[in-house]
Amino acid sequence: MPRRGSLSFSDRVDSLRASERELVAEIDRLKREERYILLKVRQARDQVRYYEGLLALLRRDWGQSAGLSDLIRRLG
Repeated sequence: MPRRGSLSFSDRVDSLRASERELVAEIDRLKREERYILLKVRQARDQVRYYEGLLALLRRDWGQSAGLSDLIRRLG
């Protein structure tokens, strides 16, 4: 590997530009991954709200504030 001082100015500039391109590509990849994860978190929260609503509906229809294990036992 050549020593740092042995690289010409244009070689160092090229190396820095290549590093910059790699970093920009990595940032773009991470932004896409972040958007995907945020979408999955939003979908999971929606599912939790949906099932909590169903559970509340079951409790209301059965006229008591039954626990989840009691509701499952009754359904089984």
